[in-house]
Amino acid sequence: MAFKKKSNQEQPDGAENTDETFGLPEIEYKPLNREEPVETTTTQTYQASGTPEQPSEYRQEQVRQEYTFDDDDDNSPWPKIFGIIAILALAGVAYWFFGVYQPGQRAEEKARQEQAAKDEVARREAAERDRLERARLDAEQRRADSLAALTTNTGTIQTLTDRTNRYYVVVASAIDGDLLMDKAKELSVQGISSKIIPPFGKTKFSRLAVAEGDTYQATQSTADGLKGQYGEQVWVVRY
Repeated sequence: MAFKKKSNQEQPDGAENTDETFGLPEIEYKPLNREEPVETTTTQTYQASGTPEQPSEYRQEQVRQEYTFDDDDDNSPWPKIFGIIAILALAGVAYWFFGVYQPGQRAEEKARQEQAAKDEVARREAAERDRLERARLDAEQRRADSLAALTTNTGTIQTLTDRTNRYYVVVASAIDGDLLMDKAKELSVQGISSKIIPPFGKTKFSRLAVAEGDTYQATQSTADGLKGQYGEQVWVVRY
């Protein structure tokens, strides 16, 4: 329903306001035709900020654009690519560390231990060879010293041919002179000098003497002292 305001100018001159109008302008009534389209007016509403509020269609379109933009960002392939690259990098590092680095370190450590064991065995073998060589050299030196001592302390062997009128301590006698010579050589190696007395008088035995003296008593005393070394069959002979 529309209201039409009549201005005061349209009133005929001399017209007066009655009590029924209460001093208000007259209103012309017009019936509403429901078949005619109702004109609607769009009024702009203002937000608290003072800017006009956009129509709902515009807002919906803007929202759709914003959501479309966000969907485009979410559907970007770069995050997935970066994630795949990071996973591959971590897998490569893990493979290098657990498949290459650690086995290599273990192999190097095992090689060092084996080499250290071989070096220790070689050192012990070298030390044993040195010990044996020193022992051999010491034995040779002792043998040489013994031979030198034997050579230095070798006793003399003398065969008497003429009578001396001295007293001799006899330790062995034999008809065969070679046997006495062998005994004299044994004593000579021990550093004991001896004298071979040839057969004389009624005896046919040669005698081996190891000591002598000017008197019977002194020579017998020497013979008694040698019984512990040569046995009880030690006697004194004057030649």
